[in-house]
Amino acid sequence: MKKLLIAVIVLSLFVMSASDSLAANFTMARIRYDRMKASTPSSLQITIVPATVNTENKIKIIFGSAVVGAGQSATLTSLPSGAIALPGTLTAVGSGTSIVIGGLTDLTVGTTYSVNLVVNGAGTTGVVNPAAGTTTDTIQSLTAGDVVIDLAKIASRYITDDQVVITANVPPTFNFALTGNTDAFTTDLSAGAVSTTTGIGLSVSTNAAKGWTGWIKSTNAALTSVTTTESIGTSGTLNAAPETCNVATDCYVLSVGVTSGTGAGSLTADAEYAGNGTTTGGTFSTAYQPFASRTGKTNGDVIWFKALATMIATKAAGSDYTDTWTIIGAGNF
Repeated sequence: MKKLLIAVIVLSLFVMSASDSLAANFTMARIRYDRMKASTPSSLQITIVPATVNTENKIKIIFGSAVVGAGQSATLTSLPSGAIALPGTLTAVGSGTSIVIGGLTDLTVGTTYSVNLVVNGAGTTGVVNPAAGTTTDTIQSLTAGDVVIDLAKIASRYITDDQVVITANVPPTFNFALTGNTDAFTTDLSAGAVSTTTGIGLSVSTNAAKGWTGWIKSTNAALTSVTTTESIGTSGTLNAAPETCNVATDCYVLSVGVTSGTGAGSLTADAEYAGNGTTTGGTFSTAYQPFASRTGKTNGDVIWFKALATMIATKAAGSDYTDTWTIIGAGNF
């Protein structure tokens, strides 16, 4: 009896081995683990090219070391280029060291098929990877009677870590450039009109999250002549509102205009200097005063500065009335 039992076992093993050995190899077979990291849950993507004409009913994956999660699902999204979805109303059942995909319809020899395996409801886990190393997984296509049609032995590799952390640095930037360093009134000053300068431009770009602020100060807070020892003083007070230059009075003020570049936040001229560029402007100071600001990152803000002036009729003649502005800015990082 013992001999008979041993003979039956040996015969069964021979039949199973023969079934594998007599099956043809897939033209191509691949198991893609979405994670190769050791001891990490991973979903799978199975890709095969059948080699044998027969009626497939299921695909079986036998894992050398990975542990199969319960509640498998076969999905058909994000398949590799050149592959089509494994046909049929697919089911996936996993246990122990194997997963069986059932419900296939017949496959065509030479066609590339693909399917994904994940755990129902968990979204990512098909198996749990073993320790780092290499094992042999097996893919089989089977008939409804579990006869092996095609098979492939696949080396699956698990590594200590499969991810690379990339770091980068974006340096702070702040560009601040004047279009020139001299400006002049376009007409001679007169008691009968308000004159303006041509204007000086400023361009500003920065990646400072809170934008930038600019300040200006005047050396004299007046147009001063060395030869006449007279001056045309600034008008009004620093009161967050532009002053109006009235003809036939000494008046020297600053008008600031702004054009927003691309970026975040908003660009505004300071209330003191938000004049109209022809008759109104802010009071000069010998201490720094803000002229404009932006509340976010920007590329290409443009600011224009124009001086406005008029004078009393008896102002002494002179060609050297002058003042110097200092214009500075800072990024608000």
